[in-house]
Amino acid sequence: MTKALVVYESLFGDGRTIARAIADGLSARLPVTVTAASDAPTTLGPEIGLLVVGAPNHVTGLPRPATREGANRDYGLSVDPAAGLREWLDEVRIEGPAIAAAAYDTRMDHPKLVTKLDHASRTEEKLLGRLHCRLVAPAEHFLVTSPEGPLVTGEEERARAWGATLGDQWEARLAAANG
Repeated sequence: MTKALVVYESLFGDGRTIARAIADGLSARLPVTVTAASDAPTTLGPEIGLLVVGAPNHVTGLPRPATREGANRDYGLSVDPAAGLREWLDEVRIEGPAIAAAAYDTRMDHPKLVTKLDHASRTEEKLLGRLHCRLVAPAEHFLVTSPEGPLVTGEEERARAWGATLGDQWEARLAAANG
């Protein structure tokens, strides 16, 4: 049976909340597993038909060891600086046909100029491309009010709706491919 896999990186919990909401939306179309990047499998077999990845923006990009170390220092966290979505996307291998995929990020809702410079999802899409994944939708951005959160009101519901849309798009592409 074909499944979806949602892999996320989250420091304060907002990314995990968004990942679970996306999975809720997807679950009407196919079974979904949600996992942190640090716990995600490093080999994806042919049973994975849709991969959705997401992480927060750190210093206008996808988190790296140095930005995770900074978050540990600045916010009193204890995340492993060497284990995140970037590292997982560099390590994961896909067995079987190309996987449909989508990317998202979480970012602050202000200041507007800085939010336009945030590119975590852009990097995620490039890394998915290196894995020969087929993007089913443009990247989505979910807003938080500060680095520690919370999510802007309505973002969890918006993530659920986006997940449902991804499921619909995946199903339509599957139907078209099967003629």
